[in-house]
Amino acid sequence: MSHTVVSYAQAATFAPNTSPASLQTAISTANLNPDNVSIVVTRLPDSPALMTAPPKPATVIAYHADTPRTPASTQKLIPTLIALDTLGKDFMWQTKLYQHGIVWRGTLYGDIIIQASGDPKLSTEQLSNLLAQVKAHGIKRITGSVIIDNRRFGNVGFDPNAFDGKGLRPYNAMPNALLLNFGTLTVTLEPFGKTTAATTTAANMPNPATIEPTTQANIATDTLKAADITGFRVKVSPQMTDFSAPQTLAAARAPCKLSKDDWIADLTPTALSFHQDPSVNCGTQQRWLTYPDPNRLAKQTIHYTWRQQFPAFGGQLGFVDDITPDPTWRQRWIMRHTRPKLLAYVSSAPLADVIADINHYSNNVMTEQVALSLPLYADHQAVSDYPKTFDFIARWWQQHLPDTPPPVMSRASGLCRDCRVTPNSLVSLLGYAYTHKDFKVYRQSLSVAGETGTMRELKARDPNHPAIGQAWIKTGTLDDTIGMAGYVHGQSGQWYAVVGLINQPNVRFNGKAKGVLDTMLRWTAEQ
Repeated sequence: MSHTVVSYAQAATFAPNTSPASLQTAISTANLNPDNVSIVVTRLPDSPALMTAPPKPATVIAYHADTPRTPASTQKLIPTLIALDTLGKDFMWQTKLYQHGIVWRGTLYGDIIIQASGDPKLSTEQLSNLLAQVKAHGIKRITGSVIIDNRRFGNVGFDPNAFDGKGLRPYNAMPNALLLNFGTLTVTLEPFGKTTAATTTAANMPNPATIEPTTQANIATDTLKAADITGFRVKVSPQMTDFSAPQTLAAARAPCKLSKDDWIADLTPTALSFHQDPSVNCGTQQRWLTYPDPNRLAKQTIHYTWRQQFPAFGGQLGFVDDITPDPTWRQRWIMRHTRPKLLAYVSSAPLADVIADINHYSNNVMTEQVALSLPLYADHQAVSDYPKTFDFIARWWQQHLPDTPPPVMSRASGLCRDCRVTPNSLVSLLGYAYTHKDFKVYRQSLSVAGETGTMRELKARDPNHPAIGQAWIKTGTLDDTIGMAGYVHGQSGQWYAVVGLINQPNVRFNGKAKGVLDTMLRWTAEQ
């Protein structure tokens, strides 16, 4: 029996809990407690395609490698890889539309059913196109109800203010089987004035997939000069029934003082209001505000869209448990003697694209959606919840990475202070991914150092950093955590997996702490 011979570049190997002098200097310069820092660097095999099983880590640096750490968003590496492994890169969610009843001369004697799937990126445009298929199938009138079936996720809601008191920030959005617009309202303030009614353009506006706890959309480039602005037009998406928002706002002549955490808007389930007028000096503004009730967001958006297409509809529209059965004998007979018929469906982007959005831009609610989908589509369960999700992840871990402890999770995205993973466990996961048939998909989902996503800023910190363009990294940031984990291509041609996690009070605000992680990347890239 032949065996694969794996050769390694001859980089220095450090004894446990020791590290290169450059790392020790960076830790000291940042005034960090060394016990709060973990750095792990492992060599990866030269030819992963030839490996029949994940290799034992060839550890180069193991600095506090077995200390459980709060991973922040580096934890997203875990559910995205497990989804890739169990569902496949081409997996797609399908939101389905059914008729339940009999169609006669353009009238459906029965119900329309919208069945949610947990799609992480379902848009209002897709929803509108799906509902338009009712008329496309020749149905002009419905005698029954419009029923929303979003029961695939059970008991997954939480208080969006619970984590940090900033419940409107999009990173606090809640998962839902029928998640629309990332669980947020998109609010745009467009200036108008003497020369235009509202012709300004929002340039380079990121979508919610680009938003993580430390970033938020704010100012755009406008075609109007501040002196010409007389007011702001308010645009809200998606549009809902039983929801109010002002159409215009007066313009303030104050300095622009945009805050990530305290914008000028207030949001309740029934209204958007503003506690001050926007400044002319801020130009066009766009924010994604977490809607406090994702069920209501789905229902009222569907209600609005349905009314646009069927203005004469007089039946019930709501969730399965809220619909009162039609008491007429005819309707009862039809429901008993017919089965729901699929009319149409809308598919999500492939999983490969979804995990690219998640890891590239650190999208929290999309991560929750993907993780909660694992029991449904990989374990074939009827309903998913968090206990089933974390049990599935633990079982997958025990099967594929039995030599390292599984992560401890209370939220899949890493937006949790009680989540824990050892750096050795995380680097073992990266090693497993390296030998996976879809490794390229996984690696390309990560930010390229100094060039894309959350790692773009490396170039601003150090324009000549050797890891620029040579490292694929997932970052993580909470007030008391910063981290980087991913892959580095050394100058010798050798590939490495790296994990750096720092847990120390208020480390996010320590301007020199990221220098430790940058030094980890530098040292590895120079090997």
